Amino acid sequence: MTQLHISKIHITLIVKVPHKLLERHLPSSAEVVGEALTEQILEMVKKNKLGYFPAADFASKQGGIDDDLMDAAETIGWFAARLVREEVQKKLRPFFSMLNFQSVQNVAFSMPSVRPNQINAYSLLVDHYTPDTVKLDIIASVLKKQQQPEGLANWARQLFRRNLEDSFDHMEITQAVVM
Repeated sequence: MTQLHISKIHITLIVKVPHKLLERHLPSSAEVVGEALTEQILEMVKKNKLGYFPAADFASKQGGIDDDLMDAAETIGWFAARLVREEVQKKLRPFFSMLNFQSVQNVAFSMPSVRPNQINAYSLLVDHYTPDTVKLDIIASVLKKQQQPEGLANWARQLFRRNLEDSFDHMEITQAVVM
């Protein structure tokens, strides 16, 4: 009798939700919110003479962001994260015995890697603070006849790319590791 083994792959990806999709379901524009967040954070950085750009959550707690603007960003961010999670589940569930979402985080609420004197800092910040990009950490389980099949990480990477690339404006798989 053939024995089946559960193999687990840890996959990290970053996806950008299409603006048309967000605009169809939300009253606020993600781009407008991203620009307004950037402007207010730039003002805070200038006022406090910071040598870095903080995460939006931190800037909000310091009083550097209007409460209504932060609420709009959080609403868009929550909706984008939910949409991404549902799309990944729908498109990839048939290929894996289990998809376990370790984390689903909207990138706009993380600290940007942009520095104040960097070329194109403003446009990079607007891109970062626009709440349409989501980072996912997923553990995908698959049943295989071999205990540690060769090329499993590459297979999972290709499967994710093939099934999700049409769903999002941008998709980057930053990690695929067999556990």
